[in-house]
Amino acid sequence: MAYNNGEARTALLAAAVTLFRDRGYDNVSVAEIARAAGAYPNQVTYHFGGKEPLFIHAASHAVLRTARLAEQRTRGSATPEAHARGLVTYLLGPGAKTLTMYAEAMLAARRVPALQQIIVTTHAALYDAGERVMADTFTRTGWTVRASPGEITRGFWVAVLGLALEKAALGASFNEADADAVTLMLVRLNTGDLTPTDTPTDQEHP
Repeated sequence: MAYNNGEARTALLAAAVTLFRDRGYDNVSVAEIARAAGAYPNQVTYHFGGKEPLFIHAASHAVLRTARLAEQRTRGSATPEAHARGLVTYLLGPGAKTLTMYAEAMLAARRVPALQQIIVTTHAALYDAGERVMADTFTRTGWTVRASPGEITRGFWVAVLGLALEKAALGASFNEADADAVTLMLVRLNTGDLTPTDTPTDQEHP
């Protein structure tokens, strides 16, 4: 298929997202990506500089899209708790493969400053978009929480991506207990809710 330069880059990126997400970095070749995109293998080098940079770009592109989908799906949440649960459940459910791919990209990019900058830029975009969405959500719903939109967004992504890094390093999968733990942490961080057993006291009891 004949592409102009912009079309070839877009097609390669889309094919890479699907293949890397579904099969992992080590199980995908440049030739397979090019074939799926209807392009030539040397176009991967031309547009991205090789397989690893393409992987970093693909993972970053995918996580931003998945974050937007999670935000869209939770727009109608009735409470802050339901909103947090909806975001976490989507990201650790349908979005789990994308989060794992992005976690692996974060680990890989740390070795190369130019690739690390892609991750830095992606993080900034996640935080900025999330903060705007949270501010809009608070204005629209009238919810009152303890933390600011920026603090909530940063805490959310630190928790979710930290969990994704742990799972990627261990070769483990997300489960319902992970979603429960992250949701509970976010709710307590943002609302200050404490159960009776969590209420601080002036002294310890024997």
